Amino acid sequence: MNWLKTQCTSIMKTKQAHAYLLRNQLFQENFASSKLISFLALSQSGNLSYAQKIFNQIENPDMFIWNTMIRGYSRSPYPFESISLYSLMIQSCVVPDNFTYTFTLTACAQLKEAEFGKRLHCEIIKNGFQLDVYVLNSLIQMYANSGSFESARMLFDENSVRDVVTWNVIIGAHISGKFYKEAFDLFKKMRETKSIEPDEVTVLNMVLACAHTGNLEQGGILHSYSQEKGFEKNIHLCNAIIDMYCKCGDLGSAQILFGSMIERDILTWTSMISGLVSAGYYRESLVLFGQMQLENINPDGIILVSVLSACAHIGALDQALQVFRKIKTKNAFTWNTIIGGLAMNGRGLEALTCFEEMKREEVIPDDVTFIGLLSACGHTGLIDALDFIKNMPIKPNEVVWATLLLGVNRVGTGGHFELAEKVGKRVIDMEPDSCGRYVSLSNVYAGANQWDVALKIRKDMKARGIDKIPGYSWIEVNGLTHQFVAGDKSHPRTKAIYMMMEEMRRRIRLAGGYLSGTGDVLFDIEEEEKESSLNFHSEKLAIALGLISTSPGFPDFSAEEVHFDHQQAKMEFLSSHEARTAAMKKRNLLSSQRIAPRTMTLPARYGGQISSMSGLAKPLPRRP
Repeated sequence: MNWLKTQCTSIMKTKQAHAYLLRNQLFQENFASSKLISFLALSQSGNLSYAQKIFNQIENPDMFIWNTMIRGYSRSPYPFESISLYSLMIQSCVVPDNFTYTFTLTACAQLKEAEFGKRLHCEIIKNGFQLDVYVLNSLIQMYANSGSFESARMLFDENSVRDVVTWNVIIGAHISGKFYKEAFDLFKKMRETKSIEPDEVTVLNMVLACAHTGNLEQGGILHSYSQEKGFEKNIHLCNAIIDMYCKCGDLGSAQILFGSMIERDILTWTSMISGLVSAGYYRESLVLFGQMQLENINPDGIILVSVLSACAHIGALDQALQVFRKIKTKNAFTWNTIIGGLAMNGRGLEALTCFEEMKREEVIPDDVTFIGLLSACGHTGLIDALDFIKNMPIKPNEVVWATLLLGVNRVGTGGHFELAEKVGKRVIDMEPDSCGRYVSLSNVYAGANQWDVALKIRKDMKARGIDKIPGYSWIEVNGLTHQFVAGDKSHPRTKAIYMMMEEMRRRIRLAGGYLSGTGDVLFDIEEEEKESSLNFHSEKLAIALGLISTSPGFPDFSAEEVHFDHQQAKMEFLSSHEARTAAMKKRNLLSSQRIAPRTMTLPARYGGQISSMSGLAKPLPRRP
């Protein structure tokens, strides 16, 4: 009968073996028929329905055959059939063994069937299998999947018989339940157990936890451990580590690992490209996307959405539209990305056209969609924005109204003063404790030269105890974080900082670079004071400290500020003249400026050329 094992390697050969057994009256021998069922029920190229037909023809299937069928269904899209077979097995007076319970519990875990799982648990104790490590692991998994974390943890704590799978199951259960602290505590206890070492599954689970919690230090340790143990060939683990580094902000380490991988799958590219886009490295993500195309790897929907977002953010709208058309299944996020990108770049008519197309495809818009459309209205004045809000199918929130106010301010309040005033008051009614809403309304009156009213609003804000939070910038130099506000002179190196500020200003003037105009400051202050406020901007102070404190490299700084566009232009100039790379963050936006401008070309079907500041030839920033 040994020939059966080598014969059952395909459906066709299994059918031939089946016919042979029937012709020679050997089919009812369980040893022979079990070979057929093992291939059909467990092999990736098998056929469960054919296995079921053979099973139904066997008069007295033995324990092995029952277990094989239960196991096959537990791993299939039909795990409930495992429970049905288990019940039929009991009715047939066949006594289950530890494997029967293990496979049936796996089906219960898939179905999150806690009630039947508890019944099995009682039978397991009754039949004395509670100390079997395979059964224990399946019980813990069943309780965890069903949401009974207390029962799962109690089982784990009460049993001293554990293997690496036991630890993996309980750690993985806590991570799936978002109990990350408990998962880290369990991992620490596992490491203290000298007899059991973490395997690839353990490391994968903990890397996922690090990604969710931003624990870069522990993630780096796990990466080093995986290298020591030779796990770097596990592509799933490497993908998870890349994703972890990206989510923790260490794009340099992600890039190094990505470059070292001999084999990459679509998830590898997805993790790296999505990570770059999430961190604001839009041009770099497009360079990598171009490289992916050159390697003849077809992008999936996730990558295309990331590339769409990158194109929209840098204003490469023709390329964005090309990519958008390639996405087969479009959801609200996809539509919002293209609508918002078009609106931000002054192509309001196309944004509105996309919205009409979105409605035709019966994708339900959300508040983000309407915020993008309001931005389009602000750029184009194509529709009555107030009527648009009133006719929205969802109730507009304060963000929608604030976006309308921003749009009116953008095109100027001259012909829209009444609308701006009305919207500004409504926003304050909705958010009476928000300093930003008072400042916006104050600026409406300032824009109309009604300085007395603007000043009164500022005074009302102060009377209510609502203070305007000053913009600040921070820079990390040699592991120390330095924070600045506009006109700050508290730093011990103030003199050197201000000297560098003057040098920066001198170089920009000589090069004909962009300098902020005092007209950009709305409120009614003296011209000289406006000039001073712009000159000693908090971001400029941070940039100056970075320049005097570092050699050509990567000073990392962030800004919670308002004159973002002005500093963007200044950073581009400094990057090209100081041989530095700088990253500026305004709330959730990251801008990266690099030296050596060059052109990156996407394949023609994705829109052709895009101007890029740099590719991935130079290392991305790494966290210290």
